[in-house]
Amino acid sequence: MNSTDIKMNNTEIERLIDRFFEGETTEEEEKLLRALFSGDQIPRGFEAEREYILYCLTNGTVKDPSYDLEGKIINEIDKSAKKSESNLGRRYYLILLSGAAAVLLMLLGTYFFIESRRGLKDTYSDPQIAYAETMKILMDVSSRLNKGTNALRPVSKLGEMTEMSLEKLNETSSTFNKSIMKLNVLRKVTADKSINETEVINK
Repeated sequence: MNSTDIKMNNTEIERLIDRFFEGETTEEEEKLLRALFSGDQIPRGFEAEREYILYCLTNGTVKDPSYDLEGKIINEIDKSAKKSESNLGRRYYLILLSGAAAVLLMLLGTYFFIESRRGLKDTYSDPQIAYAETMKILMDVSSRLNKGTNALRPVSKLGEMTEMSLEKLNETSSTFNKSIMKLNVLRKVTADKSINETEVINK
């Protein structure tokens, strides 16, 4: 069956196309559409629909989004927002803890400065022994400080993972918006087409 064998008026073709867009066509009607639009002679006024219909008929149908897609997207956005809020709470506690540590170090520094002004007596008579004890104490303090900063590394990784999640969400949103824009353009083209056809019929 080719397009020259098919005898249909524009109203019948429009009804068939509407049924196709609604997903109500039978296999026989889809074969009829394929034959109608695959030939060289296309019914006048249906050039815009030809590309889309042939694409759908040759590449299969576009699957509907999964059930409750909007709800799933909103849930993911809510989860991301809750994670961000919990990260802000953790950052607040880290800042508070850092401030407390800084105040403690200042107090200790002030205390030792004042004590050194009073004229502390040397507890070691041999300077080499005093030096060795000082180095031992400083190494102990250094190792304890390193252990404390190592515990904070997962917090920085958590912040990086949150940023990566937000970037992925932004990419998904961008793709979704582009698809919506394409659908709006198609809707406008079909609306303009039906207005033009109405004008042609009225003339």
